[in-house]
Amino acid sequence: MTTSYFTTGVSALCEMSTADAQRILPSHLQPIEVRPQRSILNVSAFHFRDSPVGAHAELILSVVVPPLTGNWTTFPKAGFFPFLSATTSAVSRRDREKRLRIPTYPHDIDLEFVEWSDRLTVKIRSEDRPVVEVTVTQHEWSSNTHLLHSFMMDGERRLKADVQITGRYTVHEQERGRIALHRHPITSALTLDEVSPYPFREHWLKEGYEVFHPAQSI
Repeated sequence: MTTSYFTTGVSALCEMSTADAQRILPSHLQPIEVRPQRSILNVSAFHFRDSPVGAHAELILSVVVPPLTGNWTTFPKAGFFPFLSATTSAVSRRDREKRLRIPTYPHDIDLEFVEWSDRLTVKIRSEDRPVVEVTVTQHEWSSNTHLLHSFMMDGERRLKADVQITGRYTVHEQERGRIALHRHPITSALTLDEVSPYPFREHWLKEGYEVFHPAQSI
């Protein structure tokens, strides 16, 4: 179990092509559809001030899938299959690959977090090329802990890890944010024209921590 402390983060859910989602996912996972042939892409970015691999920032692209059934007190809010991580340091990339079994982009990225009173924009670039720009907006703030399931593959092994994220949250579905994905190796698994530019759910997080539990075979 590892704990990483963040200063700020975003998590935006938007529609994507179900054909892309099914192609990305391993055979034992199925995407959640919000309407016929429209599945869910999660774009998240965090600035970690302290972690087992030091301070770093990262971008993760995931397909949203059903979580595994738990008991009533620990039922996860969502399941994710992270198909690519990109980070600001080589040591964090090695950690994502070897310990968390998350595929990583092999080069450093730059993340710029720009905060206003009512919104947060994250601009991600790599090798002087734009990759992603995501903006989320403010709603009511509260302190919460969310339990999530992360699904990974280690060769033929099917893995699942519990992930707890605790911090100050503002969450809403008012579609005031924006996502812009650019053509880049990081986004090459996606048909960009099929990704909605408006997230239907926006999360903005401050001053919290992420607990990534050991992965288990499923």
